[in-house]
Amino acid sequence: MIQNPPIDKLVEKTGNKYTLAVGAAKRARQIIEQPQPLIVNPEMRKPLSAAAYEIYEGKVKFVND
Repeated sequence: MIQNPPIDKLVEKTGNKYTLAVGAAKRARQIIEQPQPLIVNPEMRKPLSAAAYEIYEGKVKFVND
């Protein structure tokens, strides 16, 4: 479970929980395939945590088709 950054702050960035879940999962898979996170932080050992921080910092944007 993502505790930091708080989920309510992440939902504010994405618009809704569904977009957050799908977007974070896609970004985590990208980090697993090519480990180049947009934010370098030694505490982020898990790809989903790295994806959450990237979303929180505004480094990842979501496009709704």
